Amino acid sequence: MKTIILSILITLSTNLFAQTKESSKNYFLNIELSLIHSILGGFGGTVGIEKNPLSFGLMGFGTKLGNMSKHYLIKNAEELEVFNWGVELYSDYYFKQNHRGLFLGLLLSLNGYRFDEIPNPQTILTLYAVPRIGYRIYLSKKLKAFYFQPSLTVPFKVWDNEEKFLYRDIDIKSILLVSQLTLGMKI
Repeated sequence: MKTIILSILITLSTNLFAQTKESSKNYFLNIELSLIHSILGGFGGTVGIEKNPLSFGLMGFGTKLGNMSKHYLIKNAEELEVFNWGVELYSDYYFKQNHRGLFLGLLLSLNGYRFDEIPNPQTILTLYAVPRIGYRIYLSKKLKAFYFQPSLTVPFKVWDNEEKFLYRDIDIKSILLVSQLTLGMKI
């Protein structure tokens, strides 16, 4: 796992910082706010770099899971309070150079499911490989730096430490289907 994360970080840093001055003018910064996590009472956001048809960066989120979310994500945890947090590295490919319209992406997501109201509070860590498809919609010409970006993701569980959870038999589901909606700004 450390090798995978180190490889991704080296690739990102090489792409970000090993460019000439002329080519660095084509980079844009994007900042996004997750509307879904805000609606659920949590937080989530993204900071990324865009160049030509590619975009890559870092996402983070945290939210207390409600009953429906717990039932969808975890087996045998319905009556427990669960806080879900995550840190994700992502890379997206846009079919248009200006980052409008359809895109395909891949995320590497480290999630923590924190159980506090049990005799021995614990966190289950889970690593997901997450393909995604989405569509970027820019607002009017007066607000041309702002956009909405709905996407659909399919997290596949690659690794977890569930066997270390001593209180009860908790099971994080292996494959999910998750929708996302972000409000972003391109700088």
